[in-house]
Amino acid sequence: MKRRRRPEPLVMRDIRLQAYFGKVIPPRSVVRLTADWGSHKGRIFRIGYYSRMDGLNCVWLVTETGDYERTTDQKSIDEDFEIFKLSTETDLYGADREFLGPISEADLLKMEAV
Repeated sequence: MKRRRRPEPLVMRDIRLQAYFGKVIPPRSVVRLTADWGSHKGRIFRIGYYSRMDGLNCVWLVTETGDYERTTDQKSIDEDFEIFKLSTETDLYGADREFLGPISEADLLKMEAV
């Protein structure tokens, strides 16, 4: 007689679904929105530090004023954004680091000129 498999506990299922094992864009990288997200096309964002609670698939987009405005996932970053500058940051969670501040006007003008 074949034994039935026990159902997966809900907690384990949630952990499995939130886990992400693909390519992770480092924090402090600069990206430009290429898809139509309302009137935000062409807007420049920086990638914020990841949260251990949210996981590596929850990407925080930081505005030019330094506000952590919205989240997206890694797949959306690949499909809907153009990467301007890939950061060399090695600490994905930003332990003992300050939040990202505003971008200077000179740096913003350089990014928009590209």
